[in-house]
Amino acid sequence: MSKLVSGYLWAWTNYEAGLKSVNSLKKFYPNADIFINVDYEGDVTNYTHICDKNGFTFSRNNFQLGYCGNFTGKNVGRDCWDREYTFEWVRGIYEACLKTDSKYMILLEEDDFILKEPSILKEEFSMAIHPTDPSPIGRHRPNNIPTDYIIYINDKGGNPVSPGYAAGGGTFFNREQFIKAWQTHKDSFWNDYDYLAGVNKIIGWADYILQFIMQLDGCEIIQNHKLAEHWEVGDRWNEFEIITGMKDVEIIKSLQ
Repeated sequence: MSKLVSGYLWAWTNYEAGLKSVNSLKKFYPNADIFINVDYEGDVTNYTHICDKNGFTFSRNNFQLGYCGNFTGKNVGRDCWDREYTFEWVRGIYEACLKTDSKYMILLEEDDFILKEPSILKEEFSMAIHPTDPSPIGRHRPNNIPTDYIIYINDKGGNPVSPGYAAGGGTFFNREQFIKAWQTHKDSFWNDYDYLAGVNKIIGWADYILQFIMQLDGCEIIQNHKLAEHWEVGDRWNEFEIITGMKDVEIIKSLQ
C-alpha cells in the first residue's frame, strides 16, 4: 500500500532545525519517505550524517543556488533565478518524487514545522498552497499572478485560475500529477523561460515555480487555511496545523 505523504527538505546550513522540520512530519506519518536536498555550499557533513542515521535520502545540488533573488535586506545581484538555476531546483524535487510511492509530497525548508496532523490530507487535491485571500488572520493580500502568465497558461491548455501564488515551504502537492506536469511541459518551459522571466521575476522564485508547472497541466490550486506564516500570525502560531517562516530559536527548541 502506498504512503499518504512524504517530505522534501530544501536544506542549507541549519541542520538542527532541518531535522526538527522533517521529524515534525514523521511524528504524524512514520512511514513517510524523507528526502533532504542540500544546496551545494550547505552543511553537507551534518546533513549526510542525519540521513545516514535516520534512513533518509540525501542529495546535493550540482551547484550553489542560494537565494532566488534580491529582497528586503538581501542583495544577491539578481532579480530571480535564471533558467539553469530554476531547473536545477526542480530537478531535486522531481528525482525525489520518482523514488517514493506516496500520494502527496510536502515541500519543507528549515523554518517550516508541522504542529498537528494536517486535515487537508483527508481531501483530494492537486496542490494546496499558503492562504493569502483570505490570509489566516482575515486579510486579503493575494500574490497576484501577472496577466501574461495567465494568458500563457490558458494558451497551453492549463488552468489559469488560482487564488494567487504562494507555493513555498509547507505546500502539499500530488506527486504523480507533478511528475506528469513536469514531463509534459519542461521542454516548452525551458524554451520560453527567458520570455517569462522578462515578464516578471516570480517565475524564478521558489514560491511560484512548482505552482506554475502544476497550473500548466490543468491542476487545481487550493488554499490550506490551516497553514500560516509566523510573521503574520505572531503569538497565534500554535493555533495552526503548519507554521512556516519560524525563526524564533526558543520556540523551535520547544517543539516536540
